[in-house]
Amino acid sequence: MTSSRLLLAAVLLLPLGPYDIKLLNTPKTPTAQGSARLVFAQSPFGVAVTATGHSVYDVQLDLAGLPEPGTLGVFEAYIAWSATTSLDKWHRLGPVTNGKSTVGQVELNKFLLVITAEKDSSVTEHAGPTALHGISPSGWLQSLVTHPLFRGIQ
Repeated sequence: MTSSRLLLAAVLLLPLGPYDIKLLNTPKTPTAQGSARLVFAQSPFGVAVTATGHSVYDVQLDLAGLPEPGTLGVFEAYIAWSATTSLDKWHRLGPVTNGKSTVGQVELNKFLLVITAEKDSSVTEHAGPTALHGISPSGWLQSLVTHPLFRGIQ
């Protein structure tokens, strides 16, 4: 095989692109896996941004292996959230299940994407254990792997 064909084959095998987020599981959900794709929200100007200049993304999820929420405790639903890297501001994106879905919009350049088990699908504040988590591409330079939120500790 020529070097150009090898390069093309290698590029086609890469599972994630610059606007994709690999979601990592926690000890509470060892079978869970997933990814998120950030897609620019629709805009008449081509790229959606906030008044402060942050990009606006629709979040498309592809999840598998999430156990029934009740296996983690008194929980009935999984909810996707975006959070600032300092974890001081959380934004509810919406309920999620195994499979493909598009949840709410993220209006941050650097953020965490977190999926938690919650008591029901209408909660407005996160309180349950983390099932999956990931970091936006612009947050790759900041490591939060040792944060208790992502180590299964509440």
